[in-house]
Amino acid sequence: MTRFSIFCALLLTGALSQAEVSMTSQLDYEVTGYFADSQLSANDTRVNNSLAFRTELYTELEGDQSITFKPFFRLDENDDERTHFDVRELMWHKLADEYELKAGIGKVFWGVTESQHLVDIINQTDGVESIDGEEKLGQPMVQLMLERDWGNLDVFVLPYHRERTFIGEDGRLGPGQKYADGVYESADEENHIDLAARFYTYIDEFEYAVSVFHGTSREAALGFDATTNEVVPYYAQITQLGLEMQYLNEGWAWKFEGILRDGVPKNTMFTMAGELPVFYDGVSLTVADDDQYFASTAGFEYTQVGILDTRIDLGWVVEHLYDSRQDEASASAFEHDILFATRWAANDAASSTLLAGVLVDYEYEDYSLSIEGDTRILNNMIVSLEARVFAPKEENPLWAARDEDFIKLTLSYYL
Repeated sequence: MTRFSIFCALLLTGALSQAEVSMTSQLDYEVTGYFADSQLSANDTRVNNSLAFRTELYTELEGDQSITFKPFFRLDENDDERTHFDVRELMWHKLADEYELKAGIGKVFWGVTESQHLVDIINQTDGVESIDGEEKLGQPMVQLMLERDWGNLDVFVLPYHRERTFIGEDGRLGPGQKYADGVYESADEENHIDLAARFYTYIDEFEYAVSVFHGTSREAALGFDATTNEVVPYYAQITQLGLEMQYLNEGWAWKFEGILRDGVPKNTMFTMAGELPVFYDGVSLTVADDDQYFASTAGFEYTQVGILDTRIDLGWVVEHLYDSRQDEASASAFEHDILFATRWAANDAASSTLLAGVLVDYEYEDYSLSIEGDTRILNNMIVSLEARVFAPKEENPLWAARDEDFIKLTLSYYL
């Protein structure tokens, strides 16, 4: 057992030994229906069922301290990789006059835009949970927070890297292939100590944040090992500078996220030569040099409050997504896309909401549709709906996903 695991076990033991422990739990039943046979996976199932359980334990300790524990477990009908357990959070929190200190396993969110969160780099993406990158794995960390008149400063030490989870051979929306263990640029592999910091402040209605990260990339370059017939993730050492800006004024929210990232391999496809990745530049097999690129998301959201003299709020979202790598960008990047979306909030007793959008790739002249909504149907039950439609053209790298349209229904019961 590592020192960090021992530390987390002591945290949990301390939390459970306290007399005052509050507990909340959630049980999800999820059923997903696919409109067509898969072009990616050998599994052509049209219906997939799964169960997820998450809970939160919280206790306060003497001396303005607290411990929070949030485990998560999912059992999936078809995909063994999606059946997994994770500690989303196991965090000790100390509140002092001049600072706040957290240590353990935690989750941190950065970002202001709707379509993607470029600057959000602390936690690893839980790729088996959703395709939008919103679900994250718990990240081992030590976080120091300073709140001053000149702004808020957060400093992070991240002692362990977590590999991204990927859809398994029998899962939908995956390549239908097995993933090998990750390959690292750093000789310390997953034990490389990453560092990050973020400064946030505001001036009247204008908010901005500047962040820096140096360490192991959360996004993996994907290659292939022909000897084992496995996809191989490669995690490079990167430095990322991030900028978030938001201006709020009378129903308008103008938003911007941008990153400058250095250290990413020029080419994301590679083969394996012994224990080292060899990158493919389109002509010959070479070890690629590190490269630098810029990516941004910019746009606005305008909210109409109480339309037609009702309680309903209607929001309109427009965002432009850019990546300077263009056609050399990773498959998950958005190089030249525009999001058009509308957000509806009923403000009723059931807290009903709906978000519908279309993401248009104006270079390939294709699009994808998404709908997400939820409402409370009982005092302790919420029903959620998610639907995705993919309409790529043949020259688009996402052409293989053309038959992966789906609709997902989730019933969440709060214990």
